[in-house]
Amino acid sequence: MRSITAKVNPMTLHIEDSGSGEPVVLAHAGVTDCRIWDLAVPALVESGYRVIRYDAPGYGRSPRPSGPHSLVAAARAVLDAVGVDSVHWIGLSQGAATGVDVALANRGRIRSLALIAPGMSGYDWPQLPGFDRRQAAADRGDAYGLAVEVLRLWGPMSFDEAGQVRADDHAAVVLLDQADCFMGDDDEIDEPAAEPRLGEIAVPTVVVLGDRDVETIADIGRRCQEGIPGARLVTLAPADHLLPLRVPDQLHQLLLEHLASAR
Repeated sequence: MRSITAKVNPMTLHIEDSGSGEPVVLAHAGVTDCRIWDLAVPALVESGYRVIRYDAPGYGRSPRPSGPHSLVAAARAVLDAVGVDSVHWIGLSQGAATGVDVALANRGRIRSLALIAPGMSGYDWPQLPGFDRRQAAADRGDAYGLAVEVLRLWGPMSFDEAGQVRADDHAAVVLLDQADCFMGDDDEIDEPAAEPRLGEIAVPTVVVLGDRDVETIADIGRRCQEGIPGARLVTLAPADHLLPLRVPDQLHQLLLEHLASAR
């Protein structure tokens, strides 16, 4: 594995580049860092793919940007830093939304899309369950308490029957490590609304949902499947929003089949 640092004002990005073969980018959710893909990387590398994952601006080992920043610009910087013109894009949540945005803005750079529990630029988000608890934690400056409430929303499978975070849950560790990030200001530049342009996407696409995820994500997933020509939708179980660490065997098989068909 090669570790690379890419810089594009006002961002510095941590990138990991493993294996050889056709390039695949793994883009993480807006509540995790790139460790959400810890099980996917070896599975894809062993199957003959070059796997590139990175920490988005302000997450994991990528420091908080010094000003307004674009996630599409960050994605392009990653591709440029590793020297690839086009990639298969596998994204979780925010990472999926970024893949769609890159496909729309720079069509030649995306060979295929795997949109896992996808977000979507321009989507009219409702108030999600637990908002009052998250707001209360933020108001009292309790970064860890806020992260626990974020985990309760997106990773309910990380809690035991008593409502306590499971000590050995890797997904919980990855999300809770982002606690300081959740307390920071959001200087992310909004991308153009994606839904009106989904019909312009002309690459093989699979949409993957978890059966225990919030209904809003299921709605976005259905819109992606209906809007992108030829896209198919698959639901995996048992899985909440953090599918790469909930159903790795099912997900890896699905992704490898998708990549093989896209080739």
